[in-house]
Amino acid sequence: MIIKIKLNLNLSIVLLLIHAVKPFLADYATIVVDGLDPISQTDEVKERQGGTFPNLKDFFTCSGTGTCVPMMECGENYALEAARRCYNGDKNIFCGVDSRGEPMVCCTKNRRDFETCGKTLVQGRTYKGLGAYPFVVRIGFRNTISGNMAYPCTGSILSRTTILTAAHCALAKSDGFKLSSVRVGDYDASTDPDCSEYNFCAPQANNHRISYIIVHPDYVQGEYHHDIALIVLKQPLNYSVAAQPICLRGDKINLNVGRRATVAGWGKMANQVTRSNKMELLEVPLASWDACQRVYAPTGALKSSKSLGDQLMCVGGEGRDVCQGFGGSPLIVKENGIFWQIAILSFGSDACGMRGTPSVYTGIAHFIDWIRDNTPIE
Repeated sequence: MIIKIKLNLNLSIVLLLIHAVKPFLADYATIVVDGLDPISQTDEVKERQGGTFPNLKDFFTCSGTGTCVPMMECGENYALEAARRCYNGDKNIFCGVDSRGEPMVCCTKNRRDFETCGKTLVQGRTYKGLGAYPFVVRIGFRNTISGNMAYPCTGSILSRTTILTAAHCALAKSDGFKLSSVRVGDYDASTDPDCSEYNFCAPQANNHRISYIIVHPDYVQGEYHHDIALIVLKQPLNYSVAAQPICLRGDKINLNVGRRATVAGWGKMANQVTRSNKMELLEVPLASWDACQRVYAPTGALKSSKSLGDQLMCVGGEGRDVCQGFGGSPLIVKENGIFWQIAILSFGSDACGMRGTPSVYTGIAHFIDWIRDNTPIE
């Protein structure tokens, strides 16, 4: 099958590497949707601007703890990283070719070292469509009688088998509905597969069955502290243009009041009557904790037998917000081309979106060690 995509001229060398290795690696090509005039790639990728395919036989053997193995033995996602490094002139990761003529790379004992996170396969300065935020998934509940699915919460991809969300989502109970699956690779709930106006499509979205959940031991249902959980899938998901792992921010450096971040998910915005089928993105400012105390302390929502410490973050309050259906959604910042999740949406007010009414998020930095300690090793 030939997938037609529009690409920036500067990506010719990357695609030459990808097409020379394995046909399926085209799934990992970076798609540039704005910038220079695009070209259409069909059966062949023509060499442009003097680009040449590197001679793999010129590469040297591994040093240190790396072992020279065929590239695909080091993980599919490493193909993307190899293409990016080669395009940037870094050939040190290659160590030769095997008997089938396939590239060999220096792979460490811990193959997760090669996994990339926080990167999209679609690049564009103002692009917000399919593939712009591929880190977000929908948490699915099945009706035990009709079998119909509902998706009242959101989560984020940490790895092929682990999803990060809010504990109140993982433990949610509703008459006739039971936590069932995670829908991965979705963008527009009304279409499948999803396709972009720039002539590329994502693979069909998949509902991945849940193996088990890990809820923070200090979370208490009906309260709002330690509102964090991991969902472990029965089978690993496949990365694609619409499904990629997010990076987690383990500190609060430069996360100052007034800095803007993006919350992503499916649900109803403050100015909407009904939910949108497409993933919604909203840029919101980080707010002072005093702003949340003024709104929520009188309600008792911030009362806890446990120390709240700095585990919660106050966000928004400028007169627009995400509301119903966004529980568990990631709050994301972008730094040096990498997307970092800094928080998880926990709760908000019935007066969602009113000026001076922020929402409360669970901060990633406070729980980074718990997340790492409880994420299954793949």
